[in-house]
Amino acid sequence: MIGFVRIAPAILICAAAAAPAFAAENSPKAEALLAATKTEAGGSALDKVTTWHERGKVHASGIDGTYENWADLPGLREAGEFALGPASGSQGWDGKVAWTTDSSKQVRIETSGEAVAQAIQDVYRATFAFLYPNRHKAAIEDAGTKTAEGKTYDAVKITPDGAEPFELWIDPGTHLIAREVQLTGGQPQTFIFSDWRKVDGIETPWKTIQRTADNPKFDVIAETGSIELSKPIPDSRWAPPPPPKDDTEWPAGQTSVTVPIELANNHIYVMASIDGGKPLKFIFDTGATDLFETSKAKALGIKTEGKLPGGGFGDNVSEVGFAKVKSVSLGGLTLHDQVFAAIDLGKLAAVEGEEDLTGLLGYEFAKRANLTIDYADKKMIFTKRDAFQPPAGATAIPFTFDEHTPMVQATIDGVGGEFEVDTGARSALTVMHPFAEANKLIDKYHATHTATVGYGVGGPSRALLARADTLAIGPVSLSKPVTEFVTDTRGAAAAARTAGNIGGDLLRRFTITFDYDKRVLWLQPNALAAEPDVFDRSGLWIMRAQDGTIEIADVAQGSAGAKAGLGTDDVITEVDGKPAAGLALNDLRERFKAAAGTKITLTVKGKSGERKADLTLADQV
Repeated sequence: MIGFVRIAPAILICAAAAAPAFAAENSPKAEALLAATKTEAGGSALDKVTTWHERGKVHASGIDGTYENWADLPGLREAGEFALGPASGSQGWDGKVAWTTDSSKQVRIETSGEAVAQAIQDVYRATFAFLYPNRHKAAIEDAGTKTAEGKTYDAVKITPDGAEPFELWIDPGTHLIAREVQLTGGQPQTFIFSDWRKVDGIETPWKTIQRTADNPKFDVIAETGSIELSKPIPDSRWAPPPPPKDDTEWPAGQTSVTVPIELANNHIYVMASIDGGKPLKFIFDTGATDLFETSKAKALGIKTEGKLPGGGFGDNVSEVGFAKVKSVSLGGLTLHDQVFAAIDLGKLAAVEGEEDLTGLLGYEFAKRANLTIDYADKKMIFTKRDAFQPPAGATAIPFTFDEHTPMVQATIDGVGGEFEVDTGARSALTVMHPFAEANKLIDKYHATHTATVGYGVGGPSRALLARADTLAIGPVSLSKPVTEFVTDTRGAAAAARTAGNIGGDLLRRFTITFDYDKRVLWLQPNALAAEPDVFDRSGLWIMRAQDGTIEIADVAQGSAGAKAGLGTDDVITEVDGKPAAGLALNDLRERFKAAAGTKITLTVKGKSGERKADLTLADQV
């Protein structure tokens, strides 16, 4: 029988698609396969099981830990917790609400469509509901045969009501489940089962491999130590735990802290100190957990452990380690005993033009105090909750959480869904691939022009460009936003029930206040609100080279850059006669947004030597 284990999830550094249509009746072949599986797994012995309590050890690329899981089989409730090196967490589903905690024990209620769908799939799998169709409605289909590592399996595709589909791969010789395979999501997981043993007459695997993006490099291995069946479990086990004691350290006598910010590439930069050291530069992203660039952690003498999978926009999966610091301070606001992820940010520093970028901060601070981001005055204000007053004249918008990211209901020209509110995104409006496909938005907007629009932990991200007429967030409307239909098939853009992402290019037009405790944000337009949304008019995706010059990493077809004869082998050495090494990337990107028809003379060095290129800016969208 399949074992129930919930291991540390992959880290992602970000009404959705239409609900699945259920077949009039399930596949007889699929039902026969599941019936045989149930018989071999224990049959009547499994029928008698009411609860499942499992403990074990977990190993992931150099770090070891423990896990413990509980399941209420007939009641479809589950909970689990893990400790893996310096990282720990827990999660649960009480039948109505999904919740999680992180390493600092902060409790998060997750009610977004994406979070609820994942929780339903988790509990459906954990309680073996696919063997008991009366417990939860699902579409059950024959998926033919599937092959992995030289073995062939009978496959059954299951789509639980309210959740995304997954497959069971059944060993035709033993009739036991060899694999569970997720079919959707940013980085789909495969669970591989082995070391089968009987527990009270029930066959169950005592080894589970959790594989991300079909890459064994990131395997997380769980080995069962004990299983208890049908023991009483209190109802409190399924409920969210109480919040931890607030140990946030505020400056003496202050109920608020103001932090100056720098804006570049629509990102928020702040200076923060680690363990009382000198101020270091971080991007502040309200949906990001604490994160170090791996090389910067090493330079600071901070030891990291493990190599778990992580990603974001873009298709790549990166190695993630963990480290624990004694304190992190931002404007005098100090958090203690914080766990940081450590990840090679790849070319992000080059993309940003910020070689001294140390990492990311965000969620952990926003979770502990109400946060106001004043883009116009370039400051953030953290306020104690008991001293907070909602901003006068601002529009209140309720939000939910998907993991650490706030989600709001919004519409694009009347087509509604859940959108991430993402201060860490440089773009205006990004539409996820599944949502665009389900609502035929690419055809609707005649989106045919493609450009590179971002570069993050997951690598480069490309999109088809268009302009929606109106983005409406409750009563707040934004006219003619640049709309990017991301073409990535993995990473954050593949989220099945997230409509899109509202990024910094739109958010900077507001003073935005977050109350993570009450799950409400407030929007108040600033002087930028009426300005038109302008997209890059050069067609060039540029990055800082190690020698200070500017690399051309991509040239959009048919763009001004392409017409000027520029290519990805070219390096910009001068802009209008001035050395590129002395020009901030953000400033050049802003120049590339100048009025159509503006001429910029670039000196570039390529395979054929140095030459001049006259760039005449033109609209891409």
